[in-house]
Amino acid sequence: MQFLDLFFRFILYSILGYFMEILYCSIMNKKITLNRGFFLGPYLPIYGICCIVMSFILNRYSNDIFALFTMSFLICSIIEYITSYLLEKIFKVRWWDYRKMKFNLNGRVCLLNSILFGVGGVGLITLINPIVNGIIFYMPNMLESIISFTLLIVFITDLSITIKTLVDIKISSLKYTDHDATEEIKEKIRLKLEKHSFFVSKVLNAFPKLSGINSSIVADFRNRVNEFRKERRR
Repeated sequence: MQFLDLFFRFILYSILGYFMEILYCSIMNKKITLNRGFFLGPYLPIYGICCIVMSFILNRYSNDIFALFTMSFLICSIIEYITSYLLEKIFKVRWWDYRKMKFNLNGRVCLLNSILFGVGGVGLITLINPIVNGIIFYMPNMLESIISFTLLIVFITDLSITIKTLVDIKISSLKYTDHDATEEIKEKIRLKLEKHSFFVSKVLNAFPKLSGINSSIVADFRNRVNEFRKERRR
């Protein structure tokens, strides 16, 4: 499997996971909850990683629902725990916190979410992957490469801007590790970008070839930053 093909799948799963997370959090919080994850774009890489790992490991068990559920339960729980631990150590922020949920492990994973991961793994292998494989099979290779490369540029730009902003915020570990601080930090990132929208140009200076490859991507990203600023003013 080529890198761009793998990345295309990764970003599709990350986008799907983003909207699933919004639905889940909105139901749990009994209100619309949009600010999930620390990226500006509508994707959650942890879902993309989980789906890619499960796709490689679990395809052989496509006819064994119990095995799919059990292994998805375990794989996603392990990835979620490790991701939570690493993000907290690196950025001094707890992006999700399940300590109020029953049967949780250090607030990083909980039984309910792990069960949902198990169900999601079954759906991924038996339903979603066949659809994704069909789309990719009938999509011209050149078109897939263009889309994947474009999304890769957007993702790298988003990652660079977000990490730079997080570093500049200088987050206090005492303030943001005792609860789910995702929405608070996302708001801080937005406020930072309002004052320093030139971060986009800084990233482009770090990756000088980006502007030459696809100027429309740069414009789209600038528009996204401007949308954040307009939304904040409202």
